[in-house]
Formats: sequence, C-alpha cells, structure tokens
Amino acid sequence: MTQLIGDVANRVRRLPKPSNTADALQPVFEAVSNGMHAVQDQFGDDASRRGSIQVGFQNIRDPSTYTVVVTDNGIGLEDERFRAFCTTDTPFKIARGGKGVGRLLWLDAFALVKVDSIYAGDGGLYRRKFDFSLSSDEPIFNETISRVEGTAEPGTSITLTGLRSNSYSAKMPVQFAVIRKHFASHFLADFLLGKAPGMTIAFEDRDARFPQAVEDLLVEKRESVTFPSSQFGDLTLDGYVMKKEASSDLDGNHQLHLVSSGRTVQTRKIDGLLGVKRIGEDSDSVLHCCVTGAFLDERVNQERTQFNFSEEVATELTKECVEHAKVEIVPEEVGEYEEYRIGRLDDFVEHYPSFGFEETTSLLKKTPVNADNHEAFAKALIPHKIRADKHRKEQVQLVLEKLMSEEEIQPDLSEEISKVAAAASADENRQLMEYVIRRKFIIEILDALLGKVRVLSGKFETHLEGTLHQLICPMRVVGNDPYRTAPAPHDLWLLDERLAPAKYFASDARIEDFVVDGDKDRVDLMIWDKVHGLGLSHDDKLSRVLLVEFKKPERTGYSGNYVLGRQMNRYIEKLKNREVRSHTGELVELSEDVVFHCYVVADIVGDLEMDTRNWHRSPSGRGRFQYLTGDDRGSIEVIEWKELVRDAKVRNQNFLEAARLSFVRKGDPLFDGSSSSSREAAE
Repeated sequence: MTQLIGDVANRVRRLPKPSNTADALQPVFEAVSNGMHAVQDQFGDDASRRGSIQVGFQNIRDPSTYTVVVTDNGIGLEDERFRAFCTTDTPFKIARGGKGVGRLLWLDAFALVKVDSIYAGDGGLYRRKFDFSLSSDEPIFNETISRVEGTAEPGTSITLTGLRSNSYSAKMPVQFAVIRKHFASHFLADFLLGKAPGMTIAFEDRDARFPQAVEDLLVEKRESVTFPSSQFGDLTLDGYVMKKEASSDLDGNHQLHLVSSGRTVQTRKIDGLLGVKRIGEDSDSVLHCCVTGAFLDERVNQERTQFNFSEEVATELTKECVEHAKVEIVPEEVGEYEEYRIGRLDDFVEHYPSFGFEETTSLLKKTPVNADNHEAFAKALIPHKIRADKHRKEQVQLVLEKLMSEEEIQPDLSEEISKVAAAASADENRQLMEYVIRRKFIIEILDALLGKVRVLSGKFETHLEGTLHQLICPMRVVGNDPYRTAPAPHDLWLLDERLAPAKYFASDARIEDFVVDGDKDRVDLMIWDKVHGLGLSHDDKLSRVLLVEFKKPERTGYSGNYVLGRQMNRYIEKLKNREVRSHTGELVELSEDVVFHCYVVADIVGDLEMDTRNWHRSPSGRGRFQYLTGDDRGSIEVIEWKELVRDAKVRNQNFLEAARLSFVRKGDPLFDGSSSSSREAAE
C-alpha cells in the first residue's frame, strides 16, 4: 500500500481555514492549477491551443454531496509525479510556483477525493486509480494500476466530494455567477497572458468557457513593458484595457494583478495612483495590469494565496508599477485627465481666490492625482495654504525686526520690503475677492428665494420666515456658548454693515435663555456692540443695542394683540431692567445714554401697513421708521424684504464692478466659469 510521507493530519489541521468564498475555492483552484501544469508538460508551447480542462459542479445544494470534478488532458500521474504526490512539501513543481500542499487543501475541504489518471508507461498507457481521504488509516487507499487496452488519451480526473463539517461548508459558493466571477478573477492573468489552456465550467444547466469569458471583456491589449527596479529587480508589466464589468466585483475600477507562476496572487486597486477615472477610446473602460518577475515568484506562500512581504513593500511595488503604466501604457489618457484637472482647479480658484497662492500648475502638484473637484482640492491645499500664510507672516516679522534693530540697514532691504509687501497685498486681494464672491452669491440666493412659492397645507405661500432667517443667520444658535453650540458664520451685513463683524448673538431662541425671569417671548436676534466696535464687552456698559425681528414675506395678518412698537418696547424694557444675560452668563449693563436701533424685516402690507401708516417713510419710499419716545433714545425701522435685497445690491455694487462681476439676471448661472477674469481682477 502506498503511503503519504509526512504528518498529514497535523499538517491539514494547521492549514488556514477559509474566511471568504475565494479562500473556500482554493482547493478547487489547486486542482485546476495541477491540470494546467499537466497540460503544459504534455503539450509545451502548444498547451493553450491543444490543452483542455473541464470543471463540473454537481449536487451543490447539500454540503454532504457537494461535488467538483476537474478533468484535464495533460500528461497524467506517471510514477515520478505520483511519488511527488505522496510526499508533502515536495519541490517537484517549485519552479512554477507549486508548493506541494494543494492536495492537503483537498483533504481539509472534502471528505473524499477520487483520482483517476491515464499516463504513458513502458510500452503503452496505464491507468492509476486511488482514493484520498483523512477518514482512512492511510490517506491514500484503494489504489489500483492497470494497463489500458484500446484507444485512450492521457489525462487526469479529480473528483472532490462532500464538504467537511468546517468553515468550507459555510463559504463554498452555490451560485453560478459567483463561481464564474471567482474563476475569472483568480485565473485572469493566466488567460490575459495567453498561457492557460481552454477551460469550461459546467454548473447545473449552464456553463462558462474560458478564455472566451475573459476575452469578451477585453477591449484592447496595450504594450508590454519590462523595466529594471533597484528594489524589485526586473519586472514585466502587461496592460489590458477591459470593459468596466471586469472590475464589477472588485474594489475600485483600475487593478494591478501581482502574478506568480502565471497565477494572480494578489489584486490591488490603483484608482488613487492612476487618477484617471475611465480609459479607452470612449472613456468607458478600465485598466488591468499584470506584473510578473522573479521577486514575486520567490516570495509567494505555500498556498499561493499571498506573498510573504509586508504591506509597505507591496505598496512601493504598486506605486512603481503604476508610474511606469502612466508613462508607457496609458500616457494619452493621463495627459488628457491632467488637462481636465487643471481646468477644474482653475474653476476652484475662481470660486475661492484665497487658494490661488501659487500658479495653477504648481498647485496641481500638491494635490492627489485623482483630485478633480472642489472638495478634493480644498482638502489637499489647506495644509499648503496654512504653511504659505505662516511663511509670509514670518517674512513680514523678519523685515520688521530688521527695521527695529539698531544695526545699519542694508541696501537690499528696500527690495525685500517690496517683495513682502507685494505678497501680503496679493493675499489680501485674494481673500477680499472670495468675500465679494460670497456676498454676490448670498444676495442672489436671497433674491431667488423671495421669488419662489412653496406648497403648504394645500395653499400656495411664500417661503416661511424661518427659511429666510436661516439663510441670514443659522437658527437655534447661541453664539460663543460652548455649552450650547459653536459660533456660526452669519450674513447680517444684509441688514446693516455694522453687523458684519458681530460675534455674540442669539438666533431664534426663546427669551428665557437670556432673561432672568424666564419670560417665554422670543427675540429672533439680539446683538450688542460697543461704540468703538461690535461685540460684547465684560467691562464697559453698552451704549448701543440693535434688535432685529424677521417676519414672513407678504404676511398680511398678525394675532390680535400684536403691536409692533409694544413688542420692541418690551425687549428694551428688559434690557434696561438688567433682566438679560450675555452669553457668558453676565447681566448686560447699559449706559445712561444708550441708543436702540430696532429693525423689523417684513413686507408692509395688511395689518403692518395699518400700524405704520403714520410713521416716517424711508428715503426710498418703501420702508417706514419712527423715533423712540419717552426715556428711550433711538429708532425702529421696518425694512421690506425686496428693499433689503435692493439695498444690499447697491451697497455691494462697487465691489462687484471692481472684480469684473455683476449680479445675474433671470436665467443666468451664478458662476459661468468661462474665464479667470475675476481672479485677474483680484490680483
């Protein structure tokens, strides 16, 4: 009786168990690989034309009867090969990547393996049959050898039956599409490189034929590139333009297959390194590259499922291969994509001029090769912008120190001062340009919102006041209060330019958050500023207070007890009685000569028109105002929504003209992106 040399049971027990479908199929892949090697030995260079491998999946619904039959027309299991089969860790096929453990995977996965092989011997053909299993005292049993009478061809049939009660039962595929996908992925390099014999996979009433199944996905074969690497030796890179379906079950679009002994061992996504989204004549294909070399062949593990080098090494190898692919395999696509990225980066700087601290070509080098949108550019350039700003400030500080020192001023200091001043001026201009563009955008959005209606409860109404309120100032925000929210940017300059730098305000919060007695009335917005600048001071008593209230556009009716002046007076009384706390929890103190500036943003129609008919008219004739009386100094002004937009446009018109911009007309895009005129104006 033939014995398998080596501690087989312990070896099988120590084999890694499958964690996914690809791992579970490894025993089948090993049987197919053995068949490919046998075919290559039988037919040599003619193997791809004359060789044949048949893989049949049977009874796959029940793990106990799950059967895979792999048949080849190769050289057969003649004596030398059979002796190698009976020895674990044999070096018999090591030159082709064989590690001598494939049959151990069979034992780990299947309850019974039947081998039936015809081979050429002394003066004729012989048939060797045996069973292979861990269920017997000896793994190899029921062995017979007989002379073949009549006509026959060499070849081997491996029948793998019955999944063992381990993780193979849970991971082995039972769907045709899954099996076809994994076979195509695993042997993709074999078929793309043209080294594999024809193969048919039969599954119930369907079948898949290879290499046709892979060739159907091939769009174009690109040049093969061989290049020396100081770290990895000589490497050969084969490029293939494939239909996008070739990557449908892989992570990413473009792939690099690390190949050892004609087989794909590892596939790596290279989208982020290549940059190009799609390649090919119609820009709807993907790139698959196969890299081969002695470095890979010498470092593949026993199961030929992974390499024994680190992820860092694999990353460096991948980067080097992709760089050669970009220059020698897909240079046109890469060049066109770079031109596209430059255009997109120009558009980004057009919208956000403060990022234009260098020329576009220089900025592009600071971004990832797959960055082609505003968010990606911003994410990549922010660190560089911070460093550039820091460097500019350091240069300014250096010049100041030289000027303030007692040392003699050098002749070249004047030129140095000019350079620093020019750089600072250019940066300020870029930031101002970005500020102007943002103002233009806010005004035009507000204008557009006022022209729209929304359906509410089956009635057509204009946007709720909250929608417009949120555009100008975020709702439910208490600025500079870390226990509630972080300070949020606002656009209160639409009401009054003096409010632009304000940092302390309450938006759409109940007055109980700011008053002592917990009154439930709500103030939409309260902002305090000192005489010398907006903002809240802990020491000085405030000499000016600004109150703002928003009402829904075109609102005609108000509740019966609503009186415009009374509501503002109530707010003022609470402030004067020291019943309002600041965002730091301190009671707000007012100076004796405090002036109140009160604004109501609303349309003067209906009840509001009646309440203000005796008020003074604003210079435009559209607004109303009156002076506060009695002990209070200041005024209350009603500003119509349309007048708010019109006034904001007038106040910002000079800025836009200086930047060669203008407010859009109906139907125009906010940004056309057609030129860099605005960026040039900023400079």
